[in-house]
Amino acid sequence: MIVQYYSDSLGLSRPGIVTLQERYIHIFEEWLKLNYNEDVFLINRARRGFTIDQLFEVYLEDEEYVTGEKDILIIHEGICDCAPRPVSKRLRKMISVLPGFLKTRIISFLHNNRAAILKKGMGSYLVDKKRYKEILTNWLSNARKNYKRIYIFNIAPTNKQIEDHSPGFSGSIDAYNKIISNVVLEQEDEKVHLIDVHSIIKKTENIDELITKDDGHHLTAEAHRLYADCLINLESTFKERC
Repeated sequence: MIVQYYSDSLGLSRPGIVTLQERYIHIFEEWLKLNYNEDVFLINRARRGFTIDQLFEVYLEDEEYVTGEKDILIIHEGICDCAPRPVSKRLRKMISVLPGFLKTRIISFLHNNRAAILKKGMGSYLVDKKRYKEILTNWLSNARKNYKRIYIFNIAPTNKQIEDHSPGFSGSIDAYNKIISNVVLEQEDEKVHLIDVHSIIKKTENIDELITKDDGHHLTAEAHRLYADCLINLESTFKERC
């Protein structure tokens, strides 16, 4: 069995919060080993800070080396793409090469005025909505030809503390999740499964049990267990049909 996994840092361990053994992809891999009488080869491409365009590029490179039909593709990304930022990626690069004293003043200004800038609608995104939809559409259209099952997580909600720090973050998450949902529907393929963790987490009484309080987007160990259960439930359904 060949399983390929593409994620941003939400799929990684976090010192003091999530151990290697507690990662949902590890839990799912161990479940596959126990429930299928065959070897499981997991290609893990979880990368810190990667946006959808970067992950898709890694995926295309992997496709050159792992050819033919594979079993499972898991995609988990979006938070880096949709997070509102006070300056564009291009402007950030320009700031980074300024003289030290000037760079420090600009960074301090942006930090102190982040909420005000975003409230005025002056923020930017690493991957805008149009490009995000284009890349995800291309990714799923390509993957449908090469995988038996495709599991894609949508973006989890943030907490009030981070929403206050980055006004519009929750609305942006909703907008990008709508894109994910629409793209999946447009595929019209039963092998493509959207895992709506956003709705599940929104229903919980205390979001801090699942989303880390300090940054409002990384997953706790309990959330990793939830994500693993979602994958296991879907895969169990598939296995029962076979």
